[in-house]
Amino acid sequence: MSSASVIGVLVPFHGDSPTLPPESRPIGRAALHLQKSGIDVVFGDEVSGGRIHGFRAVAGGWERATGIPLSAAHDRFPSQLRATQFATIREGLGSIPMGNSLDFTMLCRDKLKTQTTLAELGIEMPTVCHDPALFQSHLKEWGSAFLKPRFGALGVGVKRVEPGSSLPASSPGIVPTRPDPSILQKAIQPPKGWASRTVRVLMQRNPDGQWLHGTPVVRQSRVDPVANAARGAEVACGTSILAPEIVDRIIDCMHTIGRAIDQLDGSLWALEAGVDLVLDSDYMPWLIELNSRPRGRMEVLADQKPDQFKMAHLQACCRPIERLSRIVEQES
Repeated sequence: MSSASVIGVLVPFHGDSPTLPPESRPIGRAALHLQKSGIDVVFGDEVSGGRIHGFRAVAGGWERATGIPLSAAHDRFPSQLRATQFATIREGLGSIPMGNSLDFTMLCRDKLKTQTTLAELGIEMPTVCHDPALFQSHLKEWGSAFLKPRFGALGVGVKRVEPGSSLPASSPGIVPTRPDPSILQKAIQPPKGWASRTVRVLMQRNPDGQWLHGTPVVRQSRVDPVANAARGAEVACGTSILAPEIVDRIIDCMHTIGRAIDQLDGSLWALEAGVDLVLDSDYMPWLIELNSRPRGRMEVLADQKPDQFKMAHLQACCRPIERLSRIVEQES
């Protein structure tokens, strides 16, 4: 098929064809929708010479797409868990641009670098210490903190600690066989009655490059101080359970973060981020971390309230690919 651009979505396939029709998954529906506007989307985990070998969504199923020249690639690959395969993919891409770029992904992945970089751009985050020799003295001063892996994800290895707690120099990371260096981050006192209330907001660029901010998604727990959906926290629509003035504070915070990202080198290729905020006892939002591969939260809302969020979820799946296509068009 001919199209204005071919965007490869980098995802693992294990060598097998998808088993579910594209209409059954938001990203599959997005691919079918994008085809109507001339954007050819090919999913795959094999790239060589700037060409992707994978699968293309068609009505009711999938067709194999072999050796398709790429205009750009959108990185949704679990590169921490499949580092060797990802290195091969990147080599195969050559000069083909990728969004989110590797530089942006590595910034988001490194919690210490995220904090130091954003601090230089005027964004305050809870104080962090990365020297294990100073952990105990900082914890005594702060009263409580979170010990976490520097490159962790999905809440793996994160635990709340208090004076007297064990503070190892390394923590379990997302890769089971490779512990991460530990960092210690001062705990933010949660709202009364909660062990933790955090907020995830999806930031994405629209096709013209402006940041859009999705509906805040609250992750909350009365017993677990690490409110992460992967750890069983309740997930709810922020505009339904938070006061309007709190939502306004969150959105103001998102505008500030967007302006900061725009100042980074290579920010053109930063397409989307999952922004994690924590609410303090006065319901002020604090930035905790950025995630370059946001997932799952819009899907939860779409399942809970399909009339309100199903179309928004489809648009969220389309938006990074539309932006990539627009960049390619403008750069050519």
